Amino acid sequence: MYTRVESNTAVQKLAIGLHDSARDRPWVVVSSPFGTSVPEIGIDQLANQIGDVAKVFLIETGELTRQLGDLLPPQFQVYGSAGRSYPIGPNAFADLSRSRLRFTHGDPQHATDQLVTDALAHAHQAGLFALAPASVITVTGTVKGFLLGGSRALVELDDGGMATVWQELTYPPVPLDWTLEPGQRVQGALDAPTHRLNVEVKPPSNAVIATRFPHGSITLALVQKVSAQRAALALHPHLSITITRADISPNPLDKVDALLSEGDVVAARVIHLPSGALHLCLSDVDDDEPVLESLSAVSNGPPWLRENRPLLPVEEEDEHVDEPVLATDSVQSPVASARSRAASELAQTSQSELAALAAMANLDESVRKPHPEPHQQPRPRPSPGPGRSHAVRHPTAPAIPFRVAQTPAVAPHSALQSTQLSLAEAKARITRLEAQLVEAGATDSDLAKLREQARSAQLQLRDALVELGTLRHTVAELRDEQRAQKRMLRESRRTVTAPAPASEYETRRALWEDASGWVRHEILLAWVDRVPESDREEWPLPHSYVLSDRFADSLSGLDDGQLAKAFKASVDVLTGRVKTLTGRHLHALRQGAGAADPHLLRWDGARCMRVSIEQNTPAARRMHFWQKPDGGIELIRIVTHDDMEA
Repeated sequence: MYTRVESNTAVQKLAIGLHDSARDRPWVVVSSPFGTSVPEIGIDQLANQIGDVAKVFLIETGELTRQLGDLLPPQFQVYGSAGRSYPIGPNAFADLSRSRLRFTHGDPQHATDQLVTDALAHAHQAGLFALAPASVITVTGTVKGFLLGGSRALVELDDGGMATVWQELTYPPVPLDWTLEPGQRVQGALDAPTHRLNVEVKPPSNAVIATRFPHGSITLALVQKVSAQRAALALHPHLSITITRADISPNPLDKVDALLSEGDVVAARVIHLPSGALHLCLSDVDDDEPVLESLSAVSNGPPWLRENRPLLPVEEEDEHVDEPVLATDSVQSPVASARSRAASELAQTSQSELAALAAMANLDESVRKPHPEPHQQPRPRPSPGPGRSHAVRHPTAPAIPFRVAQTPAVAPHSALQSTQLSLAEAKARITRLEAQLVEAGATDSDLAKLREQARSAQLQLRDALVELGTLRHTVAELRDEQRAQKRMLRESRRTVTAPAPASEYETRRALWEDASGWVRHEILLAWVDRVPESDREEWPLPHSYVLSDRFADSLSGLDDGQLAKAFKASVDVLTGRVKTLTGRHLHALRQGAGAADPHLLRWDGARCMRVSIEQNTPAARRMHFWQKPDGGIELIRIVTHDDMEA
């Protein structure tokens, strides 16, 4: 089931719900094309596929979508036969990329599938699938193959039924064929009405990982996030470790985001810190060291990471959030259309139909990994890379001379002083020295002895580097603990509560000597934020307008949220856009309380007008302004709901 939004009151309730940080599930809002209430996006399919974990709304493009846009943050509106899924939590509007506007682009089924994926991802992030409803039962089965470009896995249950594993519910954005393989035995929670099978398992503990990967061993890690000085590497889809530039390169001029990219699969050394925590280091990993298999993300599954298989980002179509693209700009191929129809029918497939799909699949390679037909754009998938990824791509300081004629053991403190000599540089130097000895007539026994000495020195150097990394992070832990103790001591000695930090409005207000200049500056900022660049010619901010002597004073006492609403309303009034916004309730003040009383006019013929700033709140704010006969505007003051004076 879905809810139709058909009145101003319903729009206000929808906006209040979208802003509610206590909302318990994602809300999906779908708009119909302009001039009709019938949507292009499959609203019934959305309700059937995600109605158990999301709430679906339908709104007609026009006055209702404009009113909803006024009540939401900029660029989070829905209109023009598009749809959007809104995540839950206090930061639902913090990142526009988390809540993309999905246009049909002439392919309504593709937009429907995108909204299903968005809503399921939001529900998964909110932990809704961890709350098992009464319809969920524990089952076991066997993976038969992959469907729909690898985004669904078909599982034959031991009781004879069929189920599907969805990529969106199993460690997204990790592909399903990284965690599952045909013939694998799986156990999970089955939602009987939708045939969705959840095979996600609890991440392993530090103790389990420490047992699997001994101190100093090498395994694979996925680069999840990078910045200039830090990177997050994952040994498990739900278990990441943050490392710094020093763990990747000894060169202080290097930048982490220049050495690593999100999605890289790299070889990393696992370090066990004295505190019991785990850490990773990339700077001293050598090519000839054995690499332990990565963890299995699903029970009985394959190692989830492999060398030369990076996680490529899924390419999104280039869509402007404020301008819908014409349907003629995107032509759907017959193959894409067939695949889209299959996606829409999958959630409604009966047990017998699923069994037929399994029979057709029958572990056939063409079903498990479908080949793209001519003119079909295949979905981006992980592909082989150039080889094992190396974070350090260029040498640093000149190497320390490596003497192989002598055989003294390398002392730990000397190894710590020689960290700039990489293992690769040492091996290259050994190779050159061997060539020189051959030219000088050295015997095979001399070369064998030389190689043994070099190998011993190399291993000692490697052990010293591991020890250095362990000591460095132990010192860092001790420093963090010391800082925490000092912080607690300062807080315990604090007797006077520190003043609250100044808001952004207070900070900017302090930069202006006169309040009028500050108000005009804030209105300009609000205009830039509220009016998209493509609409600024239609709704320009006038170069000249008047502020009454009381306007700036009427802003005192308002909090940041009320100030933002006041400046937004000022922009609507000054640009004339207020005439198109029913939510502003634009009307003229009268000289009395009667409906037949004359309008309140000034000596120069200016009419006093009133617009709404807030709604459904106690003492809701209103704005009064003079509308001059020549079209000019003079902002009078901000008042409460019951204040009817100019």
